[in-house]
Amino acid sequence: MKDKLVISKSLSGRGVDRKFLLIPDDVSLMADGADTTRVVLRVTDEFGAVRTYANDPISFSLEGPATLIGDNPFSLVGGTGAIWIRAGERAGNVRLTARHPQLGVQTVDIVLSAAKDQEV
Repeated sequence: MKDKLVISKSLSGRGVDRKFLLIPDDVSLMADGADTTRVVLRVTDEFGAVRTYANDPISFSLEGPATLIGDNPFSLVGGTGAIWIRAGERAGNVRLTARHPQLGVQTVDIVLSAAKDQEV
């Protein structure tokens, strides 16, 4: 691989938090009271690199038949963190709203599908 570019990465020299991201592992769950998904929280620079010194408190609100598992508010560690959402036993829509004190609000919608009798 002589003289062939293999990877390129851009890093910010500004040292400023630019983006607040809310990244779910799944956007659909079974409404069985046990199905769970992780939601990753991340603060990045303008190039998507995690801001390791970001430790802001993130507050959450949850609408719909589900439970938030984790601290509320949740303080980021090293610019990142995660909480979990556990489905209830009723089908429906769930909306998680996360508020960063400077970078605003992000939302995630999760659909809970009815569990079949043999799957419960």
